[in-house]
Order: sequence, then structure tokens, then C-alpha cells
Amino acid sequence: MPNLLIPCSGPGTRSIGYTKFHKALIRIGDSAVIDHIINSFEDIEKIYITLGYEAEYIREYIQHTGRKNVEFIEIENWNSSQIASFKQIPRHVFEEPLYYNACDNWSTHVGVVQYNTWYTCKPDNSEYYDTSEDAVYSGISFIKDSPEYYDILQATDINRNDLLLLQKLNNLQSQPLDNWNDVGNIESYHSVRQDASFSVLDKTHQEIYSVNGRIIKLFTDKPNIQPNANYPHPQPIQHSEHGLSYSRVEGKVNPVNDDFDKLFNNLQDTWRFSMYNNIPCVDRTLWQDKTWQRFDQIVQQFPQFSGTIKLNGETIDCTRTVENIDWDLVSTGITGACHGDLVVDNIIVSEDAIHYIDHRPGVVTDIFYDICKFYHSLHLHNRNLEKYYLTQTDDGYIIKLSPSDEDELRLNQFHLSPVYCLNKRKIELGVGCIWLSMSPLNVDKELNKFLFLLAIQQLKKYDTTYKE
Repeated sequence: MPNLLIPCSGPGTRSIGYTKFHKALIRIGDSAVIDHIINSFEDIEKIYITLGYEAEYIREYIQHTGRKNVEFIEIENWNSSQIASFKQIPRHVFEEPLYYNACDNWSTHVGVVQYNTWYTCKPDNSEYYDTSEDAVYSGISFIKDSPEYYDILQATDINRNDLLLLQKLNNLQSQPLDNWNDVGNIESYHSVRQDASFSVLDKTHQEIYSVNGRIIKLFTDKPNIQPNANYPHPQPIQHSEHGLSYSRVEGKVNPVNDDFDKLFNNLQDTWRFSMYNNIPCVDRTLWQDKTWQRFDQIVQQFPQFSGTIKLNGETIDCTRTVENIDWDLVSTGITGACHGDLVVDNIIVSEDAIHYIDHRPGVVTDIFYDICKFYHSLHLHNRNLEKYYLTQTDDGYIIKLSPSDEDELRLNQFHLSPVYCLNKRKIELGVGCIWLSMSPLNVDKELNKFLFLLAIQQLKKYDTTYKE
């Protein structure tokens, strides 16, 4: 059986601006581009992946997928030309017939061939691609005479364009692909995007995949999830420097009706236990400092939000509204078991269990942060985020959020709970701080703007010190 070579060492400068990590890790549907590449080939013996730019992310992702037939090849001078990088690949890679597939494109099925072959396609924007006569090179090839190709590679003075190297082989043929997908430029990327089977906010600092029965998450910083008896997480959890993975469990995400009753009763029992113990805590870092930090970030995106705006017909001084928050009330809470990001989209209710994902262990010890997070998600969750309304006119901003009937029922249930009735102003101010803290973090800049305006409107509503 032949092997497969996927070069992932280069920086992919054409894709800068719409990628979070290496372009081979762009999520299409549930999985990364590199998975689509691998799955397009049949009967592959071994997979060689060259690493250079953002090598750690690719290595960790592949490790989390559980693939065993992979050999990573470190390219030292990865920032040089394409062919110069190829020359650093060791000879043993070219001892057997070899499929080659660039890291930013794939076909759903690459047909088996018997000769040295370059696969062709006909994209709409052919000016982005290397061409030969009327055929466009797909970036996919089969090198039957691998030792000969290696010798040609080492002897060439060509700097780029692997097609020119292929054309030096004997018995070279072309083979059209039935279909071809590309993420190498933004136009083609938008044409091949697919929705995932799960719903998540598209955040700038992380990506989420579902591969081989596992959820895989990559972060720009170091993740940390630890088991929590009060909020049990799907197991087993595998950590790496920039990622984590765990078993995908089936159940109801963002539960309603009886499933919500089951969940909410469970949460109230947990909160009631902490309130009974009544161990106070004051965390200004979590509430005050974090809110101001995120305020500064959103103002960097939208400088007008540092001053006075008009929102739904009301004049609001944004900076003053944040200054007027009752920080003593918001920052004083109760110590207890915490999830850290307790939103309905991080909860899976199955028939026999409740699973909690995306914990932030050790960061949060105030149960009111969990309570406010949960309350926030009854207003805003992945199912209704597409329903927000935001427009800007000559007379300021207009925002609106239309909850569904199910949302209304859940909110009413929360409003009747003892924890809300006894702490209404604290929770309402807390949810305003959370919306503000969320506002600079999303890829969708209009959503960032909406979240900030929603936060300012909320904080102004419950500000008893504000005077016109």
C-alpha cells in the first residue's frame, strides 16, 4: 500500500486573517481540513506530516484524534521556499509509492492510479492556482517512482511549484477529480464552509472539533479541566499543552421542559448547600477587574463606546455606567463548588445523567458567578444568538432580543426561584458584567457590539446612583 505525505510546515500567508491556527486545522463541518485530506484516501499504509509553523497545534490535534499511523517530520528552515522545505524531508519517506496532498485542499475521494499522476480540477477562481495548459493542478499527486522523485528534488534549483518537479518524472499522467475543496484563499474557503453537528460560539482564541467519537478543543493558551464531583465531566479527559479532548456523550444540550426541570432542581440543590454553609468571599478580580479589562478591550474595537451613546432612545454615558456599578454588592459572594462557565450550552442532559463540559476549575469559587452565568444563558444561548437585532441610525443604536416561548418559560421558572427572589439586583448586575466581559471575545464583531450594548442597557437599568 502507498503512503501519504501532507506538508504542513509552511505559514500559509494567503490564509492569514481567517485562520485561528494553522490552515490545516481550519474546521470544516465537525473536523479539521487535515482529517478531510486523510479520509479522502483508501488503503494508506503510513501518513507523513511535515511540521514547522505552529507545529505544536498540528501535533497535538493529531494525537487527540487517536491516529496511530502518523510520523511527524520536523522541518528546521520551514520559512524558506516550498521546495527548500521539501528537500529537508528524509530519504526514507520516498522509498515507497507516495500520495502527496497539500495541506489546504482535498477531494472527497482520490481515485487509485497506477502511474505517476497529478490530479486536476477546475475551480472558479483559477487565477489563484498553478496551471498547465487548460488543467489546474489541485495540489494532489501520486508519486509511484518515489526514489526517482527524491533524486530530482535534491538536484533541482526550482524554488517553488511542485508540479514542475512532477513533470520531470517519466510516465506522468493527469487525472481529473470528481470534486475539489480548497481553503487556501478566503474566496474558496467561504465556498466550502460547513456547519458542525454541534453549536458553539465562534471565539477568536479556540476551535472545537468532533472526531472519532471525541470532542477536541484547541486553545491559544493552556487549557485545564479537572473532574468536579458536583459537575461531572465526560471522561476520559486527555490534556496537552494547547488542547484537550474527551468522549462525546449524547443527550439534550440546552434542555427544555422536563429535562430543564431535572437540571434546574439539581443546580438549586447544589447552590442551596453552599448558601447553607454561608462562607463569604470577596473577589474583585473576577468581577470588577475583569469587567474593566474587557471594557478596555471592547473600546479598542469600538472607541465610541468609551463616551456617551444613544441606545433605544436613551442617552447613556458608557464609562460612567460601569463606574457606577455597585462593586461591593457584585464582588461579595458565597464560596462553594463552581463550574466556572455554567451555561446551558455546556450542559448535556441524558436519560441517566447530567454532564457538564468546559469547566474552569480553581478560577471561580463564588457560586454567584455560576448563578449569573446560568441566568445569562437563559437569555442568550447558541440557539437564539442568531435572533438578536442590532441597527445603527442617525439617532444612535437600537437593539432587541426576542426570546422563544421555551426561553420565556425557563426565565419565569428562574425568576420564581428563591435564589433569584432573594438576590435579584445582585444577579441582574452580575449578568450585565458577564455580557460586558463576553463582548470583545467573538469572531463576529456585530455580536460583540450587541453584547456590549445589551450589557450597558442592563447595568444602567439596575444602577440606582445614576442621574441624568
